[in-house]
Amino acid sequence: MGSCSQIANRRQARRFRTRHLAKIVLGPDSMISCRVEDISTGGAKIALDRHLPLPDDFEIFIAAHDLQVHRARLCWRHQDSLGVSFIHATERPRALRHVAEDRSAFWDEFDRVRVEVEREETTHVAGLRASA
Repeated sequence: MGSCSQIANRRQARRFRTRHLAKIVLGPDSMISCRVEDISTGGAKIALDRHLPLPDDFEIFIAAHDLQVHRARLCWRHQDSLGVSFIHATERPRALRHVAEDRSAFWDEFDRVRVEVEREETTHVAGLRASA
């Protein structure tokens, strides 16, 4: 569904025009700001502020009504616009699927710890109010 060849075959998924801000992730400390101009279940058209070299595959964080994170493959490029197809979990190499599973476990643990901290903070604040 999200391959570059299918996009070249006039897209099989409906596109929606957007103006969502996004970040292309190049590494742990390196992101490029961009804008998603249209999006479908299979890919997106992205506008960059300037021409920058990009790898063939990368993650893109899209700030829509919720945060969307996609693994993307560069399909075409024309000046400061580019087209990407989304790499679905079933298409990812085995090693990348393992990383995604580890990431999921990390965020599950992060959410659990965040809830505990918020609960402790609420209990602490309530204790301070009671003693005042």
